[in-house]
Amino acid sequence: MYFSKHFSHSLYFFIFILSSPQLILCDSGTIGINYGRVADNLPSPPKVVQLLKAQGITKVKLYDTDSTVLSAFSGSGISLTVALPNQQLSSAAASQSYTDTWIQSNILTYLPKTLIETIAVGNEVFVDPNNTPYLVPAMKNVYASLTKYGVASSIKVTSPVALGVLQTSYPPSSGSFKSDLIEP
Repeated sequence: MYFSKHFSHSLYFFIFILSSPQLILCDSGTIGINYGRVADNLPSPPKVVQLLKAQGITKVKLYDTDSTVLSAFSGSGISLTVALPNQQLSSAAASQSYTDTWIQSNILTYLPKTLIETIAVGNEVFVDPNNTPYLVPAMKNVYASLTKYGVASSIKVTSPVALGVLQTSYPPSSGSFKSDLIEP
């Protein structure tokens, strides 16, 4: 009974992952996924890492910096993108001291065994105009904190944007943002 229950949970998890529009195929031949944890009956983070490794997944995007999840990825060889959530943008934008503390607690604590390669500052920030003014200052402070602690050369700073903010998306070389989002 345990095996079949365990197998069915794992099977559903992977069906979700493989059918997910968030599946990322990188040009270097690696496969990555978004690992969201807002659901019922999910496998534990260590079990998820085991399942991901068994499927050859080498890159994962997390929507936060949960310590249980980051610890589970320690020594896994899976590269992570972690997020500074939207609700922390105003604090991160207002103070490099805030991002210094955030970097110390949520990034440096796990390096080098946990492979954190990117910090996603916010998530689709332009969808909520109240967060938009905080994005660039927060990104600058995160980068300054990474520089202060000597890890800016190995950890990138980015921000996921919704495709709805694009005026033109094709061809990619002609891509542009909507005019109301562009500052002079």
